[in-house]
Amino acid sequence: MSLHRQRPPEHRTMMTEIVSETDRDKHILLQMLDLHSQKVSPTDLTSMLYISCPWLEDKLPANPTELSNAFLCRLWLYHPQCRSSSCDVVAGAYGVARPPDMDETSQSAINPSDLVAAVYMTSNSFLQQEITYRMVRCHFAVPLFLPPVYPDKNGTVLLWPFRGVLGKWKSTFMEESESYTMKNMASSRMPFLSAVRLGQCSVSKSRVLNSVLGGSHKLNDCFINRDMDGGQLPRIFSDGLVEVTWNLPSADHHSSSFSRPVLMANLRGDAADFDKQVSLLCYTSALLIVFCGYFGTKERQLLMSWRDNASHLILIDCSGAMEEDDEENRNEKMKQIILKDLELSEQFVIDARDADEETLATKLRDALNTLLPHMHSTSLVATAGTAGDLNMNVDEDNTCRMAFGEVEEVLDGIEDGVSQFLGEQLPLQGPTWKTLCQLEKEEGRRKDHRNENLHWQQENLEQTGGKEELLEELMNYKLTAGMQSFIQSLCTYDMTKRAFFLSWMKVKLQVMQLDKLSDREGEQQEPYIGLEHFLREMGLVYERYFRSPNYDLYEMFRLPHVAAELLLCGVPLELFDGDTSVFPLNWINSVLFEVYRQLPQYSRMRVLTTLGFHNSKNAEILSALFGVNFAKSCQHHIRGAYMLFVCLPDNIRKEVDCEFLMLIVTEGLNPPRSAQQEESFVHDNELATFVSQLSDVTLVNLPQGGLIETRQNLQIAINAFLRTKDSERRPTFRVVSEGPIKDAKIMGCVVEILTPEQSTREAETEIHHDKVRGVCENLVGPWTNVSLFNESNQIYSDAALELKQNLLGVFREKALTGQPTCLGAFMEHMCNAWESVKNQNFEIGFGDKHVADALIGLCTKLVDGEQELTDLMHHWVQDLDTRISELKESAAQNGNDGEDPDDIHRILGAEATMQINSESEKIKSGLWEYLRQEDINVNLMETYRPNLLRKVHSTDQQVTLDTNSEIQSALIRHNLSTKIQSLLTALEAALEVKIRSLLDSCKNNDSVIEDKQLQQEFSSVWNDIPSNLDLTTHETQGIHTSMVEQLKENLNSRGLKKQRIKLKTTNQLRGFKVKNRHFALGSKMKRTLKHNKEVAQRFTDNLIEDCNRRVSEKLRHKEGYSDSYMRELLAIVDKGLEVLTMEPFVMKRKFEVDLKVHICSKAAESFQQMYNALNHERDTKQKFLNETKERHFQSFMYSFRKRDQCQKAAWTFTNSCLRPIALDFVYNSLERQILDDMLASDYLQVYVSPRNFHYHLLRELLLENKFEKFLEYLQSPESIFRKKIENVVVERLSGSVMIEDCRELRIRQIFERMEKAIDLASENSSEATCNVRLLLQRVCAVLKSPGDVTVPPDVTAGPLFDVSTQQEHFVTQLKESLAELSSSITQEFSENVDVIEVPDDLSIKLQNLLYDHVKGCDKCCPFCKSPCDLGGVEHTAHEAFVHRPKGVVSYTIAGSSSLSHLTCSADMAGENQFQNRDTGGQPVLYRNYQSIYTDWNISPERLEKYGSGAYWKYVLFRYNSKFAQVYQCEPASLPEDWKQITQEEALRSLKEAFHITW
Repeated sequence: MSLHRQRPPEHRTMMTEIVSETDRDKHILLQMLDLHSQKVSPTDLTSMLYISCPWLEDKLPANPTELSNAFLCRLWLYHPQCRSSSCDVVAGAYGVARPPDMDETSQSAINPSDLVAAVYMTSNSFLQQEITYRMVRCHFAVPLFLPPVYPDKNGTVLLWPFRGVLGKWKSTFMEESESYTMKNMASSRMPFLSAVRLGQCSVSKSRVLNSVLGGSHKLNDCFINRDMDGGQLPRIFSDGLVEVTWNLPSADHHSSSFSRPVLMANLRGDAADFDKQVSLLCYTSALLIVFCGYFGTKERQLLMSWRDNASHLILIDCSGAMEEDDEENRNEKMKQIILKDLELSEQFVIDARDADEETLATKLRDALNTLLPHMHSTSLVATAGTAGDLNMNVDEDNTCRMAFGEVEEVLDGIEDGVSQFLGEQLPLQGPTWKTLCQLEKEEGRRKDHRNENLHWQQENLEQTGGKEELLEELMNYKLTAGMQSFIQSLCTYDMTKRAFFLSWMKVKLQVMQLDKLSDREGEQQEPYIGLEHFLREMGLVYERYFRSPNYDLYEMFRLPHVAAELLLCGVPLELFDGDTSVFPLNWINSVLFEVYRQLPQYSRMRVLTTLGFHNSKNAEILSALFGVNFAKSCQHHIRGAYMLFVCLPDNIRKEVDCEFLMLIVTEGLNPPRSAQQEESFVHDNELATFVSQLSDVTLVNLPQGGLIETRQNLQIAINAFLRTKDSERRPTFRVVSEGPIKDAKIMGCVVEILTPEQSTREAETEIHHDKVRGVCENLVGPWTNVSLFNESNQIYSDAALELKQNLLGVFREKALTGQPTCLGAFMEHMCNAWESVKNQNFEIGFGDKHVADALIGLCTKLVDGEQELTDLMHHWVQDLDTRISELKESAAQNGNDGEDPDDIHRILGAEATMQINSESEKIKSGLWEYLRQEDINVNLMETYRPNLLRKVHSTDQQVTLDTNSEIQSALIRHNLSTKIQSLLTALEAALEVKIRSLLDSCKNNDSVIEDKQLQQEFSSVWNDIPSNLDLTTHETQGIHTSMVEQLKENLNSRGLKKQRIKLKTTNQLRGFKVKNRHFALGSKMKRTLKHNKEVAQRFTDNLIEDCNRRVSEKLRHKEGYSDSYMRELLAIVDKGLEVLTMEPFVMKRKFEVDLKVHICSKAAESFQQMYNALNHERDTKQKFLNETKERHFQSFMYSFRKRDQCQKAAWTFTNSCLRPIALDFVYNSLERQILDDMLASDYLQVYVSPRNFHYHLLRELLLENKFEKFLEYLQSPESIFRKKIENVVVERLSGSVMIEDCRELRIRQIFERMEKAIDLASENSSEATCNVRLLLQRVCAVLKSPGDVTVPPDVTAGPLFDVSTQQEHFVTQLKESLAELSSSITQEFSENVDVIEVPDDLSIKLQNLLYDHVKGCDKCCPFCKSPCDLGGVEHTAHEAFVHRPKGVVSYTIAGSSSLSHLTCSADMAGENQFQNRDTGGQPVLYRNYQSIYTDWNISPERLEKYGSGAYWKYVLFRYNSKFAQVYQCEPASLPEDWKQITQEEALRSLKEAFHITW
């Protein structure tokens, strides 16, 4: 296949006569897919170059004619939806009938199975092989048997497509080792399971098989089924198609369906119609699975014949429901007969009639696992042999078999060992050639570096005996038998045979060395050999004869021609021998000269080079991008560089300004465990430097690897960049990542820092297209999985397409800045590049690592800093919603409810900028600190200091842009959320109003509302919502059209007619730049042009800013577009242009047109974005309403029913329970009413507790300041208590007390008490819902707790109270009923105004009640007789707040007749003792008083000046003599400081002692 442009396929007449409707449908479908010509001339592998190159984005095919190309392009990208048959135009002249149950929105044109079958039918064997390789990797089923296109033709069993498929699986589940088995899937033996359908089934066979294969933990779309888009469409090509797939066990047995590898086949269509396919499956399969949809006589015969030929059989009953009972009975009887004939156990007969597909899959999987140990194994090769015995066509024809025989001849003897075979049949790749090449390189370097020490080279020279001996040994070479056979096979004129020969070479070598492809490659001692070794040997044969011509020279001249043919047919040619580190100059020049002769004249090209390290998948990536077929060698790569040519399609040629693209792939750099690490590193540097010098764009592909390997990879790539960045071609470096993205970022950072500063236009482009100069990540394809048979995802395909677009973008930039290269000039440049590498004409040596290490360390520091900045801003962005809420709350508190979003955006932007600037300074300081290290070449680094700062600044800009975008999104999201919440609040409020109205209606009319009426009431509320909200649609279609018309009108008015106006899109708006072409000829003088451009640019920027400000004002007020706005903008521009005319230069009219187009485009996009936002808001609200309508209606009806029942329950409880309680409480004892009135009124603080009463009594005594009163209190406290109470009661009853006052008070008290009881009962429950009966029982319990209320028994019995509802609603209803009851009782009493007479004993009863309330505890201090002040409170230990000097109660000092001035508290701190009857006459220390009086607590005296006893100290000091006189003792000897106690201090001390705060 030549690289010339493809000629249109010749229109040939179909020789097959179309005789049936099915034939016509197939013919029509081929024409619809535009594959009818390929049926005559099948698509070959080189066609992928033309199909894949133009595929730049994953877009929906325009019509069915593009489906096949889309399938192939997506498959090469491992796209999970590559089998999709969706396109923009579905129905046409050849539209397929769509079933009624198919989704109306589906855009599938045909059944996906037909698409796959049609592509296979119209592809040759080599393309089929590549398609199969990729489909298996995506875990898609692949065809084993292709049905014929027309009935008079035979179908074909496919074996060749499976020859290149490898499988990798865990040997057994119980094996603890991490090793895996890898085998060729065509020849690997394993159980072969087949599934067929007999009749119409109620379940999907393919879907069940997917579940069986996928296991219980993952989904699987291996087999196309009717659940997939387009799977419901009728099959035309794929009926009779047999598809196969594998299930290979992995280390995780939970994700594996079977314990050993199995092959599963699936026959499409009704098996009764395809005898040949079923016969093949019966003879070859270990198990036949039959999905039977009906049991009849025909089915019985077929099942019996299949049972006789199949080893095992599982029958699945998928019969559906019958219309008549008799038919169903006949079906069941025939089923029992068939089961008896088949002699199947119950375990292998599965009933699927009432089971779902997941259950069916589980049963089938269990049955298969039961049979699996007893199944025989077979292979696809054996299956093809069986097909031949059945007279079925097999795709491997005589040509294929002849090619295989030639391969056997070439590889004769390889079984004895690869090392021996390499030495005998490929000797030129041995040590002689390597040593000679190394010696020649050292000779060249010695000329340029005469002073260098070459000790190891001299030692090597002594070992080999000198260059002459090496040449003599090389000249003695004779062409080996293997190479002679290999060259003869390549020189054949049968291109198909040669292609089979090369493919067989790959397969044969791969199968023979599968052990080397396992995970234990470190244990392998035998080298790996591939087809590349033979092609390399062929080049070395030519090099050997080129060095020493003889009679065989003429015979060798044909080798470059053969290699050129292979190269143009898509077979890569080795450009650089990586093992020897040499460029075969004569061989490559001769081959490229032959290529030059075959290419069109004046062909131009550009070069893309990939640097591939060990384990990198360059071949897969370039295959996905351009459809090329570089060698795929799993974990083993033959170190070297390989090249291919790609003919570019016309649309890309114009963009990149060349006709061809040369791809150079470097494989095997930095191999693991190299024998001579230092020498290997030098060779890697030589190879990377050489290929980088040849390229326009160098792609550095960093794979997954360890820390050491990754660092060496970076060292090689960076050194290559340093050596070539100033070379003639100045290649552009790009980085892709298969491994950790950090490594790729480091490499990208090095490239960016070492790249010279770009022009203004390029720098500007970089800001908006950061990824063009950035790192392409996510290039992790399905080959990275442990098993080769795992589902693919779309991440890799999207990343590959993004990389392709970026690379073409770089080539477009190259087209603007540099000329492409013709092949002749490239050959000359290639020779010069080799001379520079061979002679090492670079400042940085090939073994030098210091500069690369310094750059790696610097960029690692920078990348880490950038990551910290990104992480910091990521966490900051996560809190945006909270921060926005805080700002709005703060604005609301300041009285600004309508905070402008622009102000919030400005505040948040300022905060973000502060964070970014702070972190950026840390990054810079870290970089400068790193540069101050001793081992860093400061002078070298200072050269790139501006670029380093530019990189940091660029990162800051990018993070700022991303953060601003996040802020804008957060504001929009928050605003929309607020509006949705407001909408929900308004909706719930409206529904609540309606519910309340309905409840009032039910209560007032005692009526029942039906569901239908409720629905009508709900609809009346719901239908009012759109009219109350702004849910109008904003039309956006006419904005661009209206603006264009206004612009044309404006330009016409200014004399600019017939202008072709086209507004720019968002992606095209990059800022307006004044260009040279905008100036008139007289203003383009070189000495003034730069100044003129600066002035014009400043003017333009200011004018655009004014226009943007005007548009922003309109957008801020959410004003819709109007033509008047456009006229305003154009008027602003016209005025500005008038000002510009005052400048000394003249602008062309083109400047005015371009400027106005830019301003109008930006305005149009702004209005469009506003309309889109408004429509999005409207759509969101409308969607919210539509999605929640039914839910709100159900809630509305449920809420009403519940609340209606609760309303009845509340009213019933109020009348049957609360009303009797209220009446009884009102008519209770009058003295209790009066007492409660006293306590609740003016006397609340005095009589509320014994403590308050005691405090007030002592206070009055002090204020009254009469000794007689103090003496009476000390000697008879009860008497003075009762006198005080008697005075109060008499005063209270001095007026006429009317029953209305007491009754109103009593009513108010009981209803307040009831309301509190409801509150307490509801507070005891933390749940939002409550049971009405339980809540009411808690209310009754609270009412009964004081003991003065009697609750009627069983008041909450009955089903009315057996309901759960929202507690808040029920409590509200209960309180409303309680309020109505209060009003009702008050009205009843107001109609009967009787006066209650005051009883004679009322005063005595009141005094006793009040005395009992305030008397408190009866206990007194055993020493000073102070009463216990804890009365009214449950207590176990008594305590007096104020202890008295013991002299006031007649105690004297021991041994003296003087009154004692000591208090109990003071005695507790000293050594004083007491004795009395309680101590049995024995003295006891006061501080041990609790040993006698265990129920008392006396605190020691406080350290304050007077303490809490100041009150009685004041009294004793004032009345010391009177107390002595009454007690007939001597006055107490008082401390001098007691004299200073004032009455105010005594009162304050009393207040503090009793803890009075008012």
